Amino acid sequence: MSALPRVFACLLLLPAFVSAALADDRWQSQPEGPVILTVTGPLGCCPEGVALFDQARLDALPQTQVKTLTPWTEQVDTFEGVSIRDLLVQLQASGRFIEAKALNDYHTRFEVQTVLDYPVILATRKNGEPMPVRNKGPIWIIYPLSDFPPLRKELHHQAMVWQLKSLTIVE
Repeated sequence: MSALPRVFACLLLLPAFVSAALADDRWQSQPEGPVILTVTGPLGCCPEGVALFDQARLDALPQTQVKTLTPWTEQVDTFEGVSIRDLLVQLQASGRFIEAKALNDYHTRFEVQTVLDYPVILATRKNGEPMPVRNKGPIWIIYPLSDFPPLRKELHHQAMVWQLKSLTIVE
């Protein structure tokens, strides 16, 4: 192969490398708005192991809905947000457990496998409206309890952290 085709091939690949580098940096850089979620741990996208999210960054990720009744609500509500599975894929996270921590320092640990098996979301909206801190926001981990009876256990209820501020991926 002559030098010219090699240079041309490298130029074709350059945008992919630059794009990947920019994608990595977007999770680590300070977001424009207030940070509402910090994700730490072994994150392939982030050499420092820290990804920061404001509302806009979370909203930019693919959104999904879960309609469910919870132990803390009186009716079936529609929750919208990013699936934890999708977030882990975006961040290239690896680990066996997720430690979730709330604004009031409540914390719990649950298995990554649960969010791979079920559509568990980081809800930022309830019935189409943003959730303020006084109403379990800005982020509430929502399990699809109504659709999956095996999730209707205290173990999973304890993992439905509201006023979520951080996730830590651990082995």
